[in-house]
Amino acid sequence: MDLNEKIKQILVDKNISPSHFADEIGIQRSSISHIIAGRNKPSLDIVQKIIRRFPDLGINWILEDEDLPESKSEIKPFKADNYTLNNAQKSGIASLAELRKNNGAQQYPVQENVSSTKPAVSEEKKVERILIFYSDGTFQEFK
Repeated sequence: MDLNEKIKQILVDKNISPSHFADEIGIQRSSISHIIAGRNKPSLDIVQKIIRRFPDLGINWILEDEDLPESKSEIKPFKADNYTLNNAQKSGIASLAELRKNNGAQQYPVQENVSSTKPAVSEEKKVERILIFYSDGTFQEFK
């Protein structure tokens, strides 16, 4: 079974659409469409993203002809609410200061005033111009 067929198999086993699969692994939807149609083969980058997003598939199954491991988990949507500081404290996760105190880590004072500064640009080199490119396709030049 080639990689294109394995990707089709993943879609069937996970019961997800090609567009949802592309979103899950962080690639363009057209890339998955071309792979499924057989027009393109998946790049190494795509294979790595699949392995990172679906570690339960097993690298050996994706790269070689080993059997597909039993499905251990379904795709779970990311919810930012689960990862807030308030939820961490409610669930008993200690603050950074408490962890440092318990682990015996020392906290060093931060030196706020730096007496000696050196120029960001050497005196031999002078900035001639600066270009700023904006997302709307325009740019601004400073001389």
